[in-house]
Amino acid sequence: MNVSNEGQIITKDYIELTQKETEEKSVSIVFGRLMCNLGYYDKSLKYFQQLLNDPNDEDLAWIEYSIGRALHFKGELQEAREYYNRAYDRMMMNNPARIKGSAPVLNNIGLVLHKQRQYNEALDYHQRVLKMKEKYYPCGHVGIATSLNNIGLILYDQGKYDEALGYHQ
Repeated sequence: MNVSNEGQIITKDYIELTQKETEEKSVSIVFGRLMCNLGYYDKSLKYFQQLLNDPNDEDLAWIEYSIGRALHFKGELQEAREYYNRAYDRMMMNNPARIKGSAPVLNNIGLVLHKQRQYNEALDYHQRVLKMKEKYYPCGHVGIATSLNNIGLILYDQGKYDEALGYHQ
């Protein structure tokens, strides 16, 4: 196998994984997320802002979430939180509400709050996400492990070491 084929396979696998994670079938959303994942936060942000202005039937909630994510990675936490809130509100306005799809949004709000040292509020968000993931995902799913880890990290930062250890085991 040559390097070009290897790159194509890795790219294909990445796109498929990302689509499963976000339940998003849009190549436009996946492309912008890829830019962000590669560290091109400003390019990703600009891309999603343009997409927000001219969505062409794209999912506005995922666009707003993705803008929040790029801002989050840039360290612009308050602005990221505003976009996460907008994305969550939009998901809840759907009929039916997109409960399962909102888990990544709530998770990232929890991450922002944790970085801002608002531990109790962050803990509330991560516990909500954990309940959602336990409802929608099979036991042992990586998403459940991520939520348990996030809760453990907050408890550790609060000095609740024994309780944190319970979430990390």
